[in-house]
Amino acid sequence: MKPSLRLLLLALLLCAPPAALARAPNKPAQTPATVSPPVEPRVQLGVFEGTGRACSGLLKITPKRLSWNTAFSPCPASAYTLVERRREGDATQWAYRFVRTPKSCFYKVVMLKKLVDVDGRVEWHASGFTSMKAYKAEAKVDRLNCPLVKLD
Repeated sequence: MKPSLRLLLLALLLCAPPAALARAPNKPAQTPATVSPPVEPRVQLGVFEGTGRACSGLLKITPKRLSWNTAFSPCPASAYTLVERRREGDATQWAYRFVRTPKSCFYKVVMLKKLVDVDGRVEWHASGFTSMKAYKAEAKVDRLNCPLVKLD
């Protein structure tokens, strides 16, 4: 092969667009099994809207404060601590505990859960627990479970 032809091929290879390089036959195709799941943040922040009679209202989580105003338990913005962050399969959950629970707030611990199905659809749920003991026991009686819609 002539040196000028080699130089031309090298220049074409170096200047090839990334999409063309991705389709190169010597590069193995990336399958869904080899794609790593997205990394979830340590603390999930955002504004969520509850649906249903007991759950209507907003859950707001900022870096320093959490508020959850439902029909029967208004919890104004208060400081919180992250009690737990757990990932199981396609679900990630964060548990927040109010540092000082406001008097009007029935729930001491709020758990936010994110579920991602195989089609990539995301579901959000919040659960309020009356105590840390009820949260640890995952009590069905002493809790409120609400489907949410993420607004931001």
